[in-house]
Amino acid sequence: MGMKGLLQIQIPNDELHRRLGGGIPSGSIILIEGDRGTGKSIFAQRLLYGFLKNGYTATYVSSQYTTVDFIRQMESLGYGIIEELIKRRLLFVSTYPLFASLTDREKFLPRFMSEHRLWEPNVIIVDSLSPFISFRVDDELIKEFSTHLKRMSSLGKVILMTVNPSEAEPEFLKILEEASTMLIRLSVKVFGGDLKNSATIVKYNNAEGIFQRIIPFRVEPKVGFIVEIAAVV
Repeated sequence: MGMKGLLQIQIPNDELHRRLGGGIPSGSIILIEGDRGTGKSIFAQRLLYGFLKNGYTATYVSSQYTTVDFIRQMESLGYGIIEELIKRRLLFVSTYPLFASLTDREKFLPRFMSEHRLWEPNVIIVDSLSPFISFRVDDELIKEFSTHLKRMSSLGKVILMTVNPSEAEPEFLKILEEASTMLIRLSVKVFGGDLKNSATIVKYNNAEGIFQRIIPFRVEPKVGFIVEIAAVV
């Protein structure tokens, strides 16, 4: 599958691709920020499913799910991915074993960068990066990780990371925001008396089409990510 231009994320009965300008530019470094409960993982999982259904390969590194939990989570959204796992179009990696100690978490970024098989697919997703940047990180490692992201981006790969800003080391978060080509901030807002999830596109470099800066959305069982028609201000 070619990696020039836009990577398609369109799936049936879903408007997200159109709201994001028709797709995701190749080489994008996407940072999705938000507090707990704002929908970071759901947003990442919707994009993952869209990439897979349009023929791209992906790595998904999770700090929340085991493989079985992840399959169940995706199934609950109507996003079945068992076939992609079996055919190795999707490589799923759980980082649960790294939570035993701070030392293990400190080793994550160097190991992550050096695991070449994780970087072979078209799309690389880390959900979430927060546990690995919640402490003081060596300046050289921050610089090395930023350089690595840009190197992978130059090869046309799409890299997506989720992070909770309140759990991230501020200096590292600042570097990630600067390195990103697309910065999306999620929040929960009151609209019409109801709580609504909202995605604000703070930065979108290299957009090839008109995109919607604020995207309200909700999540329904077996249906997944649904873009709301009403605007949220």
